[in-house]
Amino acid sequence: MWITHRLGDGTEYPLIYPFEAVGYLITVLADAARSAQRRRVALNPEETAEGADTDVIPIAAARVGTSPDNSGAILHLTTADRVSIAVELPAQLLGQVIEQLRRVAETVGTVSPPRHLH
Repeated sequence: MWITHRLGDGTEYPLIYPFEAVGYLITVLADAARSAQRRRVALNPEETAEGADTDVIPIAAARVGTSPDNSGAILHLTTADRVSIAVELPAQLLGQVIEQLRRVAETVGTVSPPRHLH
């Protein structure tokens, strides 16, 4: 899995993680999000009532692309704090992820007509 780390000045650094390290990476990102969340709540206590009391990283934007070697999809996410995250989903996981997203979309009632994003 590769992730592009974008610094505040716009420079980008591609980081490559072995598949086995993804769990650790998710844990680290979740910990970073909780830390940032605690700082935000300290600055704005009302944020707790607005949903900051969760371990989920809120996403403000998402788009999907194709990996450079056509081996899967790249999910580009931008957090509510404007942090860009890109994760690569191998082709063998795409069907499962799409099906899970469809089920969730039906559950929350936001199914829209299919669109090709890339």
